[in-house]
Amino acid sequence: MTTTPADPLVSGLIADAKLVANYGRYGVFKDSSLFAAIGNAEKLDDATASQPEVVNLQTVFNDCSGTVPFATLAALRSGWSPGDMSRKTALATYFLVALSVLFMVVTGRLTYIYNKGVAINSELIEIDNNDISARFGQAIRQVWATKKQLSSASSEQASTTDLTLLKDAYYNSEDSLHALDQRFSSLVRRAQGFMTEDAQFPIWGMQWMYCKFYSTSTADGVAAGQAQYSQQGAIDQFCDQPLGVSKSTPPDKLKELPNQPDAYCAQINTEKKNPNNLEGTSSEKVTDVNADFDEATRSLQCDGVITIAPNSIYTLTAQIKTLDEVLSPYALWILPAFYGALGAIMFRMRMILNPLLPNPPLSRLIHRIALGALAGMVLAWFVAPGTKLGEEASGIGFSLFTFSFLFGFSLDIFFTILDQFVSMSVAGIKKFGSSTVA
Repeated sequence: MTTTPADPLVSGLIADAKLVANYGRYGVFKDSSLFAAIGNAEKLDDATASQPEVVNLQTVFNDCSGTVPFATLAALRSGWSPGDMSRKTALATYFLVALSVLFMVVTGRLTYIYNKGVAINSELIEIDNNDISARFGQAIRQVWATKKQLSSASSEQASTTDLTLLKDAYYNSEDSLHALDQRFSSLVRRAQGFMTEDAQFPIWGMQWMYCKFYSTSTADGVAAGQAQYSQQGAIDQFCDQPLGVSKSTPPDKLKELPNQPDAYCAQINTEKKNPNNLEGTSSEKVTDVNADFDEATRSLQCDGVITIAPNSIYTLTAQIKTLDEVLSPYALWILPAFYGALGAIMFRMRMILNPLLPNPPLSRLIHRIALGALAGMVLAWFVAPGTKLGEEASGIGFSLFTFSFLFGFSLDIFFTILDQFVSMSVAGIKKFGSSTVA
C-alpha cells in the first residue's frame, strides 16, 4: 500500500512523474526506468527530498525533459491527453485551419497586387527612359509631313508609283504612332487604376466598405452643415462613378485626356471635303512651327489616331515616383509581415498534425503569429537598411518574402541573426576611443 508523502515537494514530483509516465505509454520512452523510479519512491514512508529514491526519481524525471517538454507537461496537468478529440480541441483545430487558409488567400492576393504594380512600374520606367515624349512628337511630325506630301502629290497628279509609296509610308507612320499612343495611354490607365483601386482596396470588400463609409460620412457632414471629410482625389471620386468608367478612365485623370472640341473637328471634316481649303490652310501655317504642330495634334486626335496630347506626357509619366510610394508599404511592411505570419501558422499546423503534442492556447497562437509577422518586417528593415517610404522598392522580390516566411516559421533563425547583430554592434562599440579607429 502506497502512502502520500507529507512533503509537498515530493508529492508534487510523484504526481508529475505519474503524468509523464502515463504519457510515455504511447511509445515515447525507450525503457521503463521512470516507472521503476516512481514505484521505489512510493514505497517510502514519510518520504523526503533527500532520500536516495526521491533523488533518483528526480534524476530520471529530468532525463525525460528532452522527450517530454515542459509545454506538454503543463498540458497534461490541465487534463489534456494524447489523441484528445474533444469538442474544444476539434474547434481549435478547425479555427487554425480556417485561419491558415484565410492567410494564404490574403497573402496570395496581396502578392498578386504587388507583382502587378511592379510590372506596371517597370513598363513606365522603360517608357520614361526611352524619352516617350520626344518619340511621340517626332512620330506626329512624321505622320503630318507624310500626309502633306501625299496631299501635295495628289493635287499635282503624281505617278501611281509615287502615290503608292507615299500612301504606304503614311499608313506605316500612322500605324506606328497609333500603336505608341495606345501603348502609353493603356499603361497610364492601368497605372492610375492600380493606384486608385487595386493598391488602395486590395482585399475583397474594402472598396464597398470605404465607399459606404465615405458616402455616409459625407451625407452626415452635409446634413450637419459642415464637411467632415474632404475629397481625396480619385479614391473618393471613384465611389461616385460607375464601375465601368472607373476601370477604363479614373475620374481624377479625365481632365488630363485631350479635349477634342466638336467645332474644330467639324471644321477639319469640312476642309477634308474641300482639298483646296486644306492645302491653303496648311501652306499658311508652315511658317509657324508651333501652330503647325498644334494643328497636326488636333487633327490626329479628331481622326482617332492619337488620344493624348504630347504636352501631357511629362505630367503623366511623373506618376512613376507616386507608384513607387504605393509599392513601398507592400514591399517593406505588409507582405513581409504576412509571409512571416504565414510561416508561424505553418509551424503551428505542423504541431497539430502530431497527436502527441498539445494544441497551443489561443493567446500563445496569437502571440506566435504576431512575432512571426514582426520578424518578417524586421528582416525587411535589415535587408534594405537605407530604404525609406517612397524610395525605389520594386527591386525587392521574392527572395525577401521567402526569408520572411522562414523567419516566421523558425524563430531560432531570427533570434540567432539578432544575437549576431548584437555581437557585431558590441564589438564595434568597444572600438570607440581606441587607437585602431581611423
